Amino acid sequence: MGAEFWKLPNLHLRKPWAILLDRFDVVHTASFSRGNYLAALIAKLRGMGHTKFLTTLNLEYDLKYAIDRLRYGRFLRIADRFVAVSEAVSADVRHRYPDRFLGVIPNGFDPQLYDPSKIDEVTLPDQVAALESGYPLWLAAVESRKNPQIFVQLAKANPSITFVALGGVLPGDGEIYADQFNATPNILWLGKMERSVARAVMAKAGVLVFPSEREGLSLGMIEAIAMGIPILAQPKSSMPELVTAGWNGELMDVSDFDAWNQSLHKWLPPWSHEQTENLKTARMEALEKFSWEVVGKSYHSVYEKLIQTKRCLFYSFNLSNSKIDSSS
Repeated sequence: MGAEFWKLPNLHLRKPWAILLDRFDVVHTASFSRGNYLAALIAKLRGMGHTKFLTTLNLEYDLKYAIDRLRYGRFLRIADRFVAVSEAVSADVRHRYPDRFLGVIPNGFDPQLYDPSKIDEVTLPDQVAALESGYPLWLAAVESRKNPQIFVQLAKANPSITFVALGGVLPGDGEIYADQFNATPNILWLGKMERSVARAVMAKAGVLVFPSEREGLSLGMIEAIAMGIPILAQPKSSMPELVTAGWNGELMDVSDFDAWNQSLHKWLPPWSHEQTENLKTARMEALEKFSWEVVGKSYHSVYEKLIQTKRCLFYSFNLSNSKIDSSS
């Protein structure tokens, strides 16, 4: 959708150094990167008290770690307003800065892209095309926070089932799990793939295995719900905001492997009539809560509150793979 995006008449691509020259009504960031922090700080100084800094809190940060405390803390100090992608992420800032918190605006998805009735299986990799539908799917980066060892243990406990995995390796953290994926004969690990291919792989899956410790609001989980796929996850962080145990998946702690294995077999197709209807209902609810149209309207309301005008000029800065959208 890039071509359509850049055709918008009120959107202009600027170089990062333009933040030194222009003044903005609103600077909006959605990650705690160093580039975003510096850009927001410079814009506020340049705006001489006029510029408002809005930041979207996109991950439940673990404040046990010094780097998380540093990144989180410095954004809390300079942000004028916050929104969060989930109730779990909002808990801290809602409690500490209720006057600066504007509400929860979730991550979103494109309903046209994630429509199970419109999937083109031509895009499937040959290894996946040869599989029967209904396989367990891993759709996440390979890193310790995601608990990939659960996926490996499930594969080893069910050698007659092929498990499919999508996602790259987090450097310095995920290599040991990557070795385990590669060493498990019934795990077909495809690594990173284009979104259209990943969507087709997901459409053929039977259950998403997602044992993460903490998330903002997982796009992989939202997309699975949109595709009508049940999810196995932990009862932690924002996962219960997307999964209702017994309805569109199950919630189990990683310490209880037997529960994971039993739930895997409970939710592998063929599904019962009740399961099928529940998954359809979950998809319709996702359309109402997480579509880009709903998310966009929510941000429109937030921008209006911040600048109290209906006319905006948007700029997008590409800083270290993070976007800064600003309105003037």
